[in-house]
Amino acid sequence: MAPVAADNAYSGVQPVAPKQVHTTVWALAESHFRQAQQLYKTSRTTTPTDGGWKASVMAGLTCLYSVVRLCESPKDQVKYFGQVLVLDADTEAKTRLRIAQVLGDWGEGLSNRDDDFDDEEERQLKRALMSVPNADRYTETKYAIIATHCRLLLRRGERGWAEQRIKSAFVDAQKRRQYRWSQYFLLELSNVSYENGDWRSSQSALEMAIRQAQQMGDKVGNAVMAVQQLGRLVQQRDWTGVAALVSSLVPLIGDSALANVAHVRVRFWVLNSAAEAMRGNMTEAQESCTSAREALKQWQGSFARQFSEGRAADGGATFSMSSRLSVCGWSYYEAHAWVMVALALAARGDGSYDRASGFLRLALEGIARGEADSMARQLLPLKISVLLHIVDINLAALYIGEAKQALDRVMSVIDECNTNTSALWRSTRDAIALRWAMYKQRTGDFEDAMKAYRCVASRGPRDLCYAARVNMAVLYLTSPELTANESDSLRQIMADLEKSILNVSGSEHDTIRRALLEFTQGMESKEPVKAKTHLLACLRLCSEAADSVLQGWTLCLLGTMVLSTGQYDQAMKMCAAGQSIAQRANDPLQNAAAIGILTQIEKAVGDGDRHAKLLQVDEQMLQRFNAQISDA
Repeated sequence: MAPVAADNAYSGVQPVAPKQVHTTVWALAESHFRQAQQLYKTSRTTTPTDGGWKASVMAGLTCLYSVVRLCESPKDQVKYFGQVLVLDADTEAKTRLRIAQVLGDWGEGLSNRDDDFDDEEERQLKRALMSVPNADRYTETKYAIIATHCRLLLRRGERGWAEQRIKSAFVDAQKRRQYRWSQYFLLELSNVSYENGDWRSSQSALEMAIRQAQQMGDKVGNAVMAVQQLGRLVQQRDWTGVAALVSSLVPLIGDSALANVAHVRVRFWVLNSAAEAMRGNMTEAQESCTSAREALKQWQGSFARQFSEGRAADGGATFSMSSRLSVCGWSYYEAHAWVMVALALAARGDGSYDRASGFLRLALEGIARGEADSMARQLLPLKISVLLHIVDINLAALYIGEAKQALDRVMSVIDECNTNTSALWRSTRDAIALRWAMYKQRTGDFEDAMKAYRCVASRGPRDLCYAARVNMAVLYLTSPELTANESDSLRQIMADLEKSILNVSGSEHDTIRRALLEFTQGMESKEPVKAKTHLLACLRLCSEAADSVLQGWTLCLLGTMVLSTGQYDQAMKMCAAGQSIAQRANDPLQNAAAIGILTQIEKAVGDGDRHAKLLQVDEQMLQRFNAQISDA
């Protein structure tokens, strides 16, 4: 939702008078949009010809277009009201802005073609910008128009244009001393830069925003920007930066000035919990989850009051950064779901897949409550994200049937909402395709897995593309025999992996990627010394990034390598260490791999009894895996 001018009258009915007729029509339009929100959930279970929510949206738009016609035509004003109305100078601009916002929110569901309403949305925004007066008192409307236009450009993938508009708007806001709007545009600039892979520019924009907030003594703005920066550092796995920022933020997060921005407090503790879980500090992760749940509980009471009074139609997502600017954060339902996801990550880190699945089910139950409160559309991306987390957990636990059910449910959600051509589908299809490929790989269907990986590698976002290429390389490297074409493909994949590490801004923070590259290079190398060098480098990077899963696989691979040279004691130690990691994480696949290698070692050293016991365990695990695949 774009920030809108504070003096609009969309949410309240004004007395009917000729000079204020537009406020009455605005209020009528908003009543239609609220009705559309309520009808949307039930429309998902009705026939496509029902279209109750669509009719409500169109009725609201008709009201807004009637105001535009009145603004454009004094003759119509005289015709309908017997006099020329004295409308505010920016009435037309605000009305066109609201039309554009509604088209952006609902347009995809109203037409089979995305560009039908995109074009009309852009036309309305351009006309709005032309009609808004240039005086300082109208900058709220002007910046809201620009912000909405930038979101349209981003939705269409025109990131370069969006970045230029945001930079220009930021400079203008700085000149006009519009502090809140300069903060807002810095936040948007940081997001766009990050999406473009420009990590340094993203961080610079946030650091500038934090400095401005500190200079203005703005604790809320400081917290909003700092928590956003914390999220970026967690994504980049910059644990030194995370630790420093968390220690400086803890006193601010507890400040009474943040009592009305529960979104920020909950998000801080969720991010802190995720960071601790990713580093393997499960006790600290659980403690941060407890703090997140306490913040969520404090929010629950005020949210319930707001909702009962009709002041939280968006689930409490919109919060005020000042008396003049509102921004959109997490709704209460989203915050509840993310707290459950953080608890699931902590439980998964402890190796408890069942508890992790339980927390994710609670997340889905919270989303269902939000859907019942007419927030199905807003919660749809989060619902897909939680379902993909369920897929990940079941794939890791080798619960193949449950993983397939979750994947089927994701596609069912997409189909129900008729979003297979929408921006949501475009933004999630690669994440879904990657999980589908992993599912196919687990079930032994390597051909279909490779096809799906290729799709993701050719068009997916940077992180997913890299993951797909690594998995493709592993598939090729574990193949018994490669054709000439497959060998060429493998060489190209390895070259692409190296290139992406060298050319991505900020890659010095991404130790996991470098570790994965060293791992695949170690698998690829035919020279034992060179392969061992790569794998030892991978172990060092895994230690830096606290990635125990990759560390365990690397130890198993090193054990296999030294086994072939007759160094049985060293191979035994490495594989035992890999198995220990697998058992702590309750990773059945890695545990089976370690037991398989240990079985070979015991056979090589001549310990028949130990070899027979391990072989029996290995066979039992394989039978269980095959049974799970057959059930799926």
